[in-house]
Amino acid sequence: MKPNTNSLIAATCGIMLAFPFLGEADTSFIITTTSADAFLSAANPTLNFGGAGTLAIAPASSAKGEFDSVIMFNTASAVAQFNTTYGTGNWTITGLKLSLASNFGTQGAVPNNSLLNTVSGGSFGVDWLADDSWVEGTGGGNGAANGAVCFNSIPSLLSPAYDPLGTYTYTPPGNNVYANYSLTLDANLVSNVTAGGAVSLYFYAADNQIGYLFNSKEFASNHPELTVTATPVPEPATAALLAVSLGGFRFLRSRTGKK
Repeated sequence: MKPNTNSLIAATCGIMLAFPFLGEADTSFIITTTSADAFLSAANPTLNFGGAGTLAIAPASSAKGEFDSVIMFNTASAVAQFNTTYGTGNWTITGLKLSLASNFGTQGAVPNNSLLNTVSGGSFGVDWLADDSWVEGTGGGNGAANGAVCFNSIPSLLSPAYDPLGTYTYTPPGNNVYANYSLTLDANLVSNVTAGGAVSLYFYAADNQIGYLFNSKEFASNHPELTVTATPVPEPATAALLAVSLGGFRFLRSRTGKK
């Protein structure tokens, strides 16, 4: 006697009930500000600008010289949400989106701090940093010699280990409008995010055109954001049971003469 359609439906429902994660969609968590950030000025290599309201990227050939920036996110809240949603460790990261905005976000805009370069579109690079020990400091828009992160710190920032995450294009989107960048899912970056602690990124000019300003956490609004997206994965034992169940389901379908 051949199994009927009702048997197939019942089998399908049984599998879905046994493995509820099959029906779960990806979940995203937005980290709405950095835990530390600062720009680094080649013209002022010993000064710290951690308390400034902006971050900057510019090449050495720019009018005011080279600017690099460092930011740090804490991913603990994102990890806690994914563990609650899917079960501890039963998820994997599928996306990391960086969002940056500025109140000087138009081509040719001249910032109100004479230290900074005119806004211009171009290309910039992002590296993942193994070093999370750097200190933001409290130096404002004019800088301060307070021993915190500065341009002279760059060799030590890069020395433990770093992974290039790629080159990105900045097209000024307008004032207070977020520009979004999908970060490469580099193995060390993903592992770092999944661990639920500090994650550091380093920004630098990738051409001789870019003059990028974006808000720091000290600015009143539109702080840097990191959107972390995760998807559920079954535990090994659950995956094995699912394989057996699906095998039985396929066998049941074959008994009906359907492919």
